Amino acid sequence: MSASLSSHTQDVVSHYTRRHTERGDLFGNQPFANYGYWTRDGLSLEQASEALTELVAATAGLAPGDAVLDVGCGYGAGAVVYAKRCRPASITGIDVTPVRIEEGHRYVASHGLSDLITLGLGNATAMDFADASFDKLVSVECAFHFDTRVAFLREAARVLKPGGTLALTDMIPRRGVDPAAYLRGEKTVNSGVVLDNAGNAYDADVYVQHLREAGFTDIRIDSIVDWTRARFVEALHGVAARAGGEKGEAILRSARRIQQFIDLGEDYVLVAARKAR
Repeated sequence: MSASLSSHTQDVVSHYTRRHTERGDLFGNQPFANYGYWTRDGLSLEQASEALTELVAATAGLAPGDAVLDVGCGYGAGAVVYAKRCRPASITGIDVTPVRIEEGHRYVASHGLSDLITLGLGNATAMDFADASFDKLVSVECAFHFDTRVAFLREAARVLKPGGTLALTDMIPRRGVDPAAYLRGEKTVNSGVVLDNAGNAYDADVYVQHLREAGFTDIRIDSIVDWTRARFVEALHGVAARAGGEKGEAILRSARRIQQFIDLGEDYVLVAARKAR
C-alpha cells in the first residue's frame, strides 16, 4: 500500500512506527494513543483515553445492530471499547501503520472479539469499501494527518449510508489564528519527520463548509481543548515527576511542546455530522 500513499502520509507512517517502540507503559494495559477526556481529577491516562473513546461513541450514537467504521483505528483499543459498550453488529478498523494493525489483531483476539472486529491496512482518503456500507463512522485524533481532510470527508460521505453519522476528534487552528504561528516545518523529536499539514490548517467555520460540500448536515464542532490536550499536559507533568531522571525530562519536553501549540492557537475539537438522506 505504501506506493499509493502520499509522501506526507508515508512520513506519518514512519512517525507512528517509531513511536510504537517508545510507547512504554503510559496507557497501562490498553493500547490507546489519544490525549484523553479528563472528566474529573485523578484519572489515569488509560482512564482518560477510554473516556474520550466513550465520548466519540456517544456522539456518533453507536448502537446495537450498527455497522461501524473506525478510521485511524490504531491498535484497536477504541474498537474494543465500542464493541463492549455499544454492541454494534460489526466494527471495521483501518489504519496506515502496519505495526499498529499487527498489534491490533493480537489485542482484539485477546478480548475474544475477532469475530466482531476486523482490522486492516487502509487509506482514509481512498477507502476500499462500497458506497453506503456503514451506519456510523468514527475517527479519533487523526484527520489532521489525512492528505487531505477534504478528501477524507468526501470518502466518509460516500461509505456512510444516508442518514449515517460521523463523529471524530480533530485538531485545527482557533478562529483568527494564523496557522503559520505553529506550522513551522519543525521535525518531531522522536521520529525526525515533519508532520505539518498546511492543507488541513483551517478553522471551524471553514471545516463546516467542507462538511457541507461533502454532503453532511446537522453539523456541530465544539472546542474541548480544556478537557483534552490542556489536561493531558498537566497529567504529563505528574508522570514526569514520578519517572524522574532522563525519562522524566523527555516527558517534560513533550508536555512543553504540546503547551506551546495550545498557546499559539491550536484547538482540539469534537465534530459531529449526519450524511444527508
